Amino acid sequence: MPVTRRLARKIEQVFPVDSAAVISILNDLKVESSDGDAGERILAGVILVSRGEVDGLVMALEILEGDWRDLLMEAGLASEGWKSKLNAFLGPERGDSLS
Repeated sequence: MPVTRRLARKIEQVFPVDSAAVISILNDLKVESSDGDAGERILAGVILVSRGEVDGLVMALEILEGDWRDLLMEAGLASEGWKSKLNAFLGPERGDSLS
């Protein structure tokens, strides 16, 4: 899944030392969802659930491996209003993926 620029900026804040590795891992993820627009939301969910910890990142990826909807629930991005929560977390949308 391509990491957007605003998600990359957030990853650099949350994982300052490991940001390149985290971005690479997320770029390499293959997730099938019924929602074609879910990519950035799912990847942001991984970062939210990780809480900036490598162990948390591993846990978030394990949840995602089971079911991406469980990850969105855990991240607080599954219910109505998820888009405003996502924008509050990542900042303004500017598009453009890094891959």
